[in-house]
Amino acid sequence: MEESAAGAVAPEFDVYGAMDWTDGVGTLPGSELKFRVNEFGVLEVITDEAEAECVKKAHATTTWAVPTAQEGKHVLKVPWARPGLVCVRCQHKGSPADFLSDRRYCSNRCLRQDQQEKTMRGPNRGRRKRRGDAALLRHTVPCGGKRKAWCWASYLEQEKAVAAPTKLFKEHQSFPQSKNGFRVGMKLEGVDPEHPSMYCVLTVVEVSGHRIRLHFDKYSDCYDFWVNSNSPDIHPVGWCEKTGHKPYPPKGLKDEEFNWPSYIKLCKAQAAPKALFENQNTTVTPSGFRIGMKLEAVDKKNPTFICVATVTDMVDSRFLVHFDNWDESYDYWCDATSPYIHPVDWCQKNGKILTAPPGYHNAKNFSWEKYLEETNSLPAPARAFKVKPPHSFQKHMKLEAVDKRNPMLIRVCTVIDTDDHRIRIHFDGWTDEYDYWVDADSADIHPAGWCAKTGHPLQPPISE
Repeated sequence: MEESAAGAVAPEFDVYGAMDWTDGVGTLPGSELKFRVNEFGVLEVITDEAEAECVKKAHATTTWAVPTAQEGKHVLKVPWARPGLVCVRCQHKGSPADFLSDRRYCSNRCLRQDQQEKTMRGPNRGRRKRRGDAALLRHTVPCGGKRKAWCWASYLEQEKAVAAPTKLFKEHQSFPQSKNGFRVGMKLEGVDPEHPSMYCVLTVVEVSGHRIRLHFDKYSDCYDFWVNSNSPDIHPVGWCEKTGHKPYPPKGLKDEEFNWPSYIKLCKAQAAPKALFENQNTTVTPSGFRIGMKLEAVDKKNPTFICVATVTDMVDSRFLVHFDNWDESYDYWCDATSPYIHPVDWCQKNGKILTAPPGYHNAKNFSWEKYLEETNSLPAPARAFKVKPPHSFQKHMKLEAVDKRNPMLIRVCTVIDTDDHRIRIHFDGWTDEYDYWVDADSADIHPAGWCAKTGHPLQPPISE
């Protein structure tokens, strides 16, 4: 009911339209409060006149603040004529720093969705798509052995195999519609993959196709890690401060000594533009989960264990699962459809063993009722958990996947086993000791031709 009510009310009132805007400063009729739109497109109250003057000066220096004579005649008829820019796709409002260079879209995601709709409306779309896919499969890559080149098309014909259809992959796994805009030296904030509750200061140190290698500032490069440029785990400079998260400063700097403007000036570096981040300005589906709620969750590092856990952070539609009294290195991010989380008492109802928190005084006779009372906490409501439909990958299908032993590499692989939500992959030409299970929606697997499309090197099967 809450969702439907929200959906009915939202379109009726436009807070931006209700304000009077002058030089980037908004006021409500009958009120002395003044507002501005910050760099994240969020309304902020202006607390003093000095700040208001700064906003006016900044507004005066932007090209969108001075419409042409032709635009001036119709200034009230076009949405982007209001102070700031408005995305033609999602109607998000913000400053030019939030938008792509064309100033029509606030993110690559919106641009891609608009392009996809136009493609769907165009004629002969099926034929055009097949030609594109076929061209990607014919793309050749260097290889060792007697043959000097390798391509997907010849390999599939030789092996009498099929590539996993593109439709089986989620949007974030499939072919991107825009180029990777990150560049070496850009700085940003992001989640430490080994400690998912920590947000750190990061620098792009390598760009390969649709992927970037990130470095923890002032730490050894042995901790560097790879992510896709559309990863939800990376954020623009200043995101932590705006969302109430604590950024861990570079090694050697104390919390009180670190601030982004000074640090970027000191490093003579560039903050990654906000428009490059796919997770900005996305629509968030209301969730029944709240920070502090308890649940039962599978330990991904030891999948036979189902343990007492707590929601400890929330960002957009995802939340962080922490195992009570465990080290944070076991934490993981997921959403309401994750097959690894369950409501309290799920184990008891399904004949499974629930692992109590380490050191809990009555672990052998663990009772959720007592534990919730002792911790003064609430259980995540059963209605908050959503069912994820099983994937459609089948054995023997071929695809491209990240080599976990050397994450800078993407290799040709084959699905050799499946369950409802995972696939087991085998790297073609390698022994089965390197096989591993991976979630079917993992960002580390891609359709055949993904590397060719994005410009990332592909490691062909080892040939004798």
